[in-house]
Amino acid sequence: DLGVNLLADTDEATDAKLEQACKDAADAGEEDTIRAAKQSELDQRSISGLPETNTGSLSLVGLCPACAGDPHGAAVTGHKRKCFRVGGVINATEVSSDCMGANVMAVCVVDLSLADHNAAKATAAPPAP
Repeated sequence: DLGVNLLADTDEATDAKLEQACKDAADAGEEDTIRAAKQSELDQRSISGLPETNTGSLSLVGLCPACAGDPHGAAVTGHKRKCFRVGGVINATEVSSDCMGANVMAVCVVDLSLADHNAAKATAAPPAP
């Protein structure tokens, strides 16, 4: 349980809880490079290794901006949150805009430095002909 309450928490509080969950799940020494994915990164599928569907057991939410879903007067934020339901396709056209549950999860990503990125790219590159 991440302690998220999409009805009572501000977007900033929800984002902070998602970020902390990723840092708590990080291996020692990775805390400074790991973070929760932004909603726009999920919508655009710009995360390497992101599955086609939400294979988790909870709805998947991303960080703001671009997190606001349908209006909801009882929510502190005035809106529901966007999410990808369990088993749902992860892309901008399949995103749900009516999420209000407390049981959600985040995608944690590791930000590579430019040097790390280039090293990984060189390692994965096919040999020159």
